[in-house]
Amino acid sequence: MKRPLKIAVAILLFIVFSLGSGFYYTVRTMNMAAEQNEDSVISNTDEFVKGGRRNILLLGMDAGTIGAKEENNRHRSDTIIVVSLDTQNKTVKVLSIPRDTRVKLGKYGIQKINAATALGGADLAVKTVKDFLGVPIHNYVVVKLSSFKNIVDALGGVEVDVKERMKYSDPAGGLYIDLYPGLQTLDGDKAEQFIRYRGYADADLGRIKAQQQFMEALIDKILKPSTLLKLPKIIDIVQENVETDIQPMEMMSLANFARQMKRENIKMYTVPGEGKNISGISYFIPFQNELDKVIDEVFYDDGSVKVAVLNGSGTSGVASKIASRLESQGFKVVSIGNADSFDYGTTTIVYPQDKKDEAEKVAKVLPKALLEEKSDSNISLPTVIVGKDMIDE
Repeated sequence: MKRPLKIAVAILLFIVFSLGSGFYYTVRTMNMAAEQNEDSVISNTDEFVKGGRRNILLLGMDAGTIGAKEENNRHRSDTIIVVSLDTQNKTVKVLSIPRDTRVKLGKYGIQKINAATALGGADLAVKTVKDFLGVPIHNYVVVKLSSFKNIVDALGGVEVDVKERMKYSDPAGGLYIDLYPGLQTLDGDKAEQFIRYRGYADADLGRIKAQQQFMEALIDKILKPSTLLKLPKIIDIVQENVETDIQPMEMMSLANFARQMKRENIKMYTVPGEGKNISGISYFIPFQNELDKVIDEVFYDDGSVKVAVLNGSGTSGVASKIASRLESQGFKVVSIGNADSFDYGTTTIVYPQDKKDEAEKVAKVLPKALLEEKSDSNISLPTVIVGKDMIDE
């Protein structure tokens, strides 16, 4: 029943630290985080290409099993959000993924997506979200439950328009919600009540809407000049409750990006779908066609090159490997399949006449590939035909 909005802390990392003397605080914070997490290895994140779009997975952890020792506790991610930063156009797009989304978690079979962190930590969560959305994830941020209320209190509360009466009691879980409608300043305790409430007609989607409403209000509060005076205390709270693979110099770059960003250039999205009961378990089932459109708008509206990958080598898995390499560099792989034959010795990028510039961009990732212009009506975008020369790469 713990439903904290962890995007709050992440926004602090990328926006608050950039204000005023934020560069100093950023380096201080991230150096400490690096020292604390130097032994942790996350292998599923993708390499970020300078100048491209950076996708950061934000995971807000629940309290785990009440009463369990921390070393044995398994925390689920109650808040799962991908923040996509377009460094060229100075925009931020935030995609919320319902925690009950039904996915396949490798050897663990069908699960709710929030189980990934409990079963395999941040590494499995990164892989799961990558597979679910079909986009690269360059960094991750994991935030503990305990920091949420403290940060809101450190800010002096956040002004929110509560849309409806919120009343709920769960003595066993230590949860008591009692909020009235109207514009009001929520302290840490009331803010937690607001974002943990689930008594909406549309269930988890209603909770996500409330989270996004709170996030917008939080950003407005953070951007006020008076917040600068509260930075040291906020950073002390954050650095004890955040795990991330973002390095200090990368954070400096993000801070510079945030300094140039305007409030109106932050847009919120939610995975479209509906709740369903399957075999006695309540899941969130995405509407795939609608989700594909959302993915295009969030991750690929900045001129990202669309590309197809075909296996011309006859070796299983090689096309998928090349597709993953291209996706990690910001390309959108729209299809993977087999070529007209398996006799291609050299990898070839075929393209229509009007896509030469895009094909040359693909060739920078695959420098050994041949470029070949084709007037075939079946070729409408750069298409990589993977040859036998890529089998051992």
